[in-house]
Amino acid sequence: MNTSAYIAVVDPAVHKPELECLNQMTRWTKLPLSYHLPKILGTHTLTRLPYPPAAIVVLGSASSVNDGFDWQKEMNAWLLPMMNVGIPTLGLCYGHQLICSLYGSKVGYLNPQKEKLRGIREVVLKKNALWGAAKSAPLVVTHCEVVEKCPEDFDIVGTSREVPIDAVAHRSLPIWGFQSHPEATPHFFNPKQGERVFTSQELEPGHRILQAFFEYVAERE
Repeated sequence: MNTSAYIAVVDPAVHKPELECLNQMTRWTKLPLSYHLPKILGTHTLTRLPYPPAAIVVLGSASSVNDGFDWQKEMNAWLLPMMNVGIPTLGLCYGHQLICSLYGSKVGYLNPQKEKLRGIREVVLKKNALWGAAKSAPLVVTHCEVVEKCPEDFDIVGTSREVPIDAVAHRSLPIWGFQSHPEATPHFFNPKQGERVFTSQELEPGHRILQAFFEYVAERE
């Protein structure tokens, strides 16, 4: 294994970093993680990396890919070339929408009322090299925007009753996107506001997807 390899976790959080998710991911990978908060701390930690990461994970955000903020433009300018040269990339929720947007798709509201889907959704996953056989997986979701059209050179590999483009995979590059939150932790929602706490059994299908991605990256190294 390449002893200098690492995985860059990009957290486009607007207010609250997803530290619980980050800590959880450290237990699933043999490679060290670098952590980046482009909105909160700036994009310099990405643009000044001494050498490219072995893989990239882009987490969710309260921001929209359509906002066009400077930090988003700088992050996108760093991310797209990385993906184009074949660095394995996994986009989750905002990250999924961002990947599709960078490859030419549009992102819009799920409904005119801008209502948010929040809870657990059953997602039908097609057979894929990352997670293996076709399956149906309950995955945590919280979003009000969706990818409206699958980008060219991508396939739809996950669908649900509510969201036709629930997961995508690039046909020739190691790029995947999930509208859901496979990285969710038991307290991913806010229990202090009376929101539900997820059980390990509920979270396991999503966690297996993250673990499969980390295993894929480790094998490449």
